[in-house]
Amino acid sequence: MDTQSQQKVMSAGFKIIRKADHPSPRIKYKGPGAQEWKTFEKFDTKAARDRMFNDLLLLPDYIND
Repeated sequence: MDTQSQQKVMSAGFKIIRKADHPSPRIKYKGPGAQEWKTFEKFDTKAARDRMFNDLLLLPDYIND
């Protein structure tokens, strides 16, 4: 998703999330008004990260990048 599309989605009130593996498993996010990705939460394992990621996607205001 390009930055202009991200801005449109975020201005509608959505938070965009993505998975990251390095330096440790984590979820990154962008919310309304954000220009850069920020760490949402760090995890000990990829499995724990993936469970939380899937749970967040069930919420009405989170979408996957």
